[in-house]
Amino acid sequence: MKFLTTHLVVLAATPAAFGLVPLLDHIDLAVNYRPADSSWQWLLKTENEDIHPALAYFPARDAEFPDGEKDYHPGGSEWDFTGVAAGEALWIYPESNEAYSWLGFYDTTAGLADPVKFALTQVLGPAGGHFALYRAIQGVPTVFMSTTDGINSADVYAKPQGHHHLSWSFSRKGMWALDLRVSAIRSPSNLPTVAGPTDTTRLFFAIGEKATWRANRFEADNVMIETIAGEMADPDQDGWVNLLEYAFGGDPRQNGLRRGTSQISAAPVLQTVVLAGQNYAGISFFRQRDAALAELEYAVEWQSGLSSNNWTTGGQLHQTEILDPKWERVTYRDSQPLATTPRFVRIRVTGL
Repeated sequence: MKFLTTHLVVLAATPAAFGLVPLLDHIDLAVNYRPADSSWQWLLKTENEDIHPALAYFPARDAEFPDGEKDYHPGGSEWDFTGVAAGEALWIYPESNEAYSWLGFYDTTAGLADPVKFALTQVLGPAGGHFALYRAIQGVPTVFMSTTDGINSADVYAKPQGHHHLSWSFSRKGMWALDLRVSAIRSPSNLPTVAGPTDTTRLFFAIGEKATWRANRFEADNVMIETIAGEMADPDQDGWVNLLEYAFGGDPRQNGLRRGTSQISAAPVLQTVVLAGQNYAGISFFRQRDAALAELEYAVEWQSGLSSNNWTTGGQLHQTEILDPKWERVTYRDSQPLATTPRFVRIRVTGL
């Protein structure tokens, strides 16, 4: 069809063999010290299974409680450790048992004296974002870790004996990784545990639909690497960056833009729309029904010829096919009939 050309402008990411596993409800971080070989064992304990932190992540929803984990700086300088100003948004995995993903610390391992210390060593996440670990009693916070002043020796949670839950707050939506280092004193020998390659683990947090999609499709080694899992990356080199895979329902783990793991193409399709005897340029494509929740913006843009850059957003929504609660397939037609002057159309996808 000579009169139609598609140009897709967007962002991307990268595929891995397997994605991370989402953990919901009650989760406890457990560490066991094995003096025989001076090593640590890390586990995330749930009601149904124990899993290593490198295999899992904690999702959070971008909606206000009780439908999500979005909250706000309540006002008062005592809350400035969160990294946002009064009234600005935060996303919090709370210490209460009403949480979607309720993360705590398991009881101290037998043979270790009280307390077991967890030190923050690195935080990876959205640019300009901040992380904090705290507990609030009657509205007054006790802060254990905060990145608003960088990461230093004060960013330590000295966990007492027993099982404890705290609040984990983040000042930006997106994909996060926290590195924690554990240390303790052995009892009754009163000797320190030995540091080594096993004393540090990484915890993954995915806040919002886009980050959750990323965590579900990239493994621990790749999920925080922007040139692999970032929006503008194209790790399988099929020409479709990850934002486009996400926006149109593709899978970055297989070559070509295809719906999920199927062989059905997810690529936009050019066509001619006939209306009242007139022919119009048209384009059909898959899109997420709640674009705001998906952190996306779709725009259909039109132009006559390619000698200039005068793309105009518009056209007419011709048809909508509801596929399921999340997806629809739409067809847009040009606002002017086809004539001798070629018409060009493109879809612009923007990550919000």
